[in-house]
Amino acid sequence: MESWYWLNENSRGFLDRGYLAPGQTPEERIRVIAETAEKYLGRKGFADKFYEYMGKGWISLASPVWSNFGITKGLPISCFGSYVDDHMGSILYTNAEVGMMSKFGGGCSGYFGAVRPRGANISDNGHSSGAVHFMQLFETLVDVVSQGSVRRGHFSPYLPVEHADIMEFLDIGTEGNPIQKLTHAVTVTDKWMEEMIAGDDVKRAIWARVIQRRGEMGYPYILFKDTANKNTVDVYKEKGLTIHASNMCSEIMLPSREDWSFVCCLSSVNLMHYEEWKDTDLVETMVAFLDAVMEDFIVKLEELRDHKDAERRRSFSFMERAYNFAKANRALGLGVLGWHSLLQSRGLAFESSEAETLNVEVFKTIKAQADKATKQLAVELGEPEILKGYGRRNTTLLAIAPTTSSAFILGQVSQGIEPIWSNCYVKDVAKMKEVVGAIASSVVLR
Repeated sequence: MESWYWLNENSRGFLDRGYLAPGQTPEERIRVIAETAEKYLGRKGFADKFYEYMGKGWISLASPVWSNFGITKGLPISCFGSYVDDHMGSILYTNAEVGMMSKFGGGCSGYFGAVRPRGANISDNGHSSGAVHFMQLFETLVDVVSQGSVRRGHFSPYLPVEHADIMEFLDIGTEGNPIQKLTHAVTVTDKWMEEMIAGDDVKRAIWARVIQRRGEMGYPYILFKDTANKNTVDVYKEKGLTIHASNMCSEIMLPSREDWSFVCCLSSVNLMHYEEWKDTDLVETMVAFLDAVMEDFIVKLEELRDHKDAERRRSFSFMERAYNFAKANRALGLGVLGWHSLLQSRGLAFESSEAETLNVEVFKTIKAQADKATKQLAVELGEPEILKGYGRRNTTLLAIAPTTSSAFILGQVSQGIEPIWSNCYVKDVAKMKEVVGAIASSVVLR
């Protein structure tokens, strides 16, 4: 395929609705992104290589990277996750933090498991309004905070199924409920699940409501907390750093605590071109690129922290927990898109044994190359605080994001690891609606 084939009329039109400066072309924006990454990495020739890979359609950038990386506005981070502790200071601080994160361009989540339930005693002899009641603050906040011209803010609260407010939480989004727009999620431990299966009537009633609500509205998402913590990276297990919740789209598994709000920067490689890039340094290039994106985030926050203007310094105060996490962890989330497009190009059924074999090959390849890349980055640029002695630059490396907008930008390739649901459909993305007809087949087979 010729370079920049993916920049068709739909892609250019979408990018022009908020991702580019007035009069700027996508190619010009990509050149700025590439040169900014080279500056942070100190690797001569990196910009030209990255620009070439972008032209080939091998790389898909996350929306905040398109919009904010290498320029003065916004931050290039896709996902944040906050820990809400059981006192008003933490609740109100986190509310302001989420507002600032949303303003800077990220999607946000919050773990409310530590907040005491409705009716519980509080220190001034009153009674708590409960975790769900406080979530209304966050819905109002993200509804009025915009992210420039890119998208509205968004927030996802997480609550454990064992929390006393769980049934109230499961009514979010139902008719007449004061909370309508939060994409909420529950966390479930192995012990709770085993007791529910064994016949605990109260737990069975809760689980039945979870399943009912998922059938009615698609929510709540479900995070199996013990599974996440058993399968996390070695450094988190060895240092007792607990994953309490995930992010807005539930692909990020990172720890949070009172002084840490997790941060992860995202972008993807295009599996439609897997055969072309599997034996190249694309994955290593993308891990280095995402580390540069994380550095851009850190540098921008340090500029706010040290700014002579009091208002700028105040902005940093609401991003300090995210800064602390980013500086100590440098967590990355390299994902994929175009999985179904790849299968179509090979004439493979989505659930075939051949597809399963290919899936294993693809992700083994990506993981091995990503592991190699972060070790090399540690040699070149050093280890962050949490990884001292581990020989790695980044705590996490891979994450499979939904890529709704990203796939549309990249020539309307298939989203993430999801199937294309119809040969012809109306694609409703953040900025436009377009009729898409057999796009993947026409692109990969021509």
